[in-house]
Amino acid sequence: MSQPVLCSLPLVIALASFGHAQTEASYTPPPDSAGAVSRVPFAAGKRVGQRFQKRFLECDTQDRCDGKPLKAGCTKDQNRNTALLDLPNNVLFYEAKMAVDADGSPLSKNNPGKTDQADTSFRYAMAGRPSVDSDKVPYIAVPSGGFTQELGVRLGDIAAVIYRDKIVYALVADIGPACKIGEGSIQLHEQIGHPVCRSRNAQGECTKILDSGIEKSVLYIVFRGSGARILKEITPANVNDRVATEGAKLMLQLTGESAAR
Repeated sequence: MSQPVLCSLPLVIALASFGHAQTEASYTPPPDSAGAVSRVPFAAGKRVGQRFQKRFLECDTQDRCDGKPLKAGCTKDQNRNTALLDLPNNVLFYEAKMAVDADGSPLSKNNPGKTDQADTSFRYAMAGRPSVDSDKVPYIAVPSGGFTQELGVRLGDIAAVIYRDKIVYALVADIGPACKIGEGSIQLHEQIGHPVCRSRNAQGECTKILDSGIEKSVLYIVFRGSGARILKEITPANVNDRVATEGAKLMLQLTGESAAR
């Protein structure tokens, strides 16, 4: 049997205010990204995943997850999750920070325990089941703790990630902590306009990263079930092209522009 969660008064007030705002206020994207997502049907969105949003807020305000203290909490690196919406066309949307996820890169494989994990949760369906290289492939991580099951996100799905006026298509390739949302690969940060690799070796591999992500206002559009379009064919050699090609098609469908092009 689960134990009751004891919250301090400030957190109770914050959660109550948060839930009230979420039911009454429609979503408005950050001004710097308004043009890039002007045709996304946010007005048709339905709020989902309130229990997950409460987790993210609890981590942001108290460094706790489901009432349990965290060694690596969020107060110094907040989730800043301001929206979690179910959009038309089987799309999940959220806004949050974007931390750096180096899983699967040579940097992580060569520094076990010092950076992230050596491997990603997603593996290519080929001999050796290789991980996705954070240094070469734009990908995102989504939370564990029931997030994928309840909200219908799957490893291998395609996402559109927007920061300011840039849109990058990415693979859902990793699973992160339950109370943290908003992580992107080294390559995703580089493409979105936030360089994080500080040095590279003769082989072009990143050997040192800036351990500082984008603190807020990153928009994530996850096309649920889209992995079926690419999973049987993607390899490390073609993954970026396939994700970008199919992601652009899915974005056009979401915005209603596909018929006009």
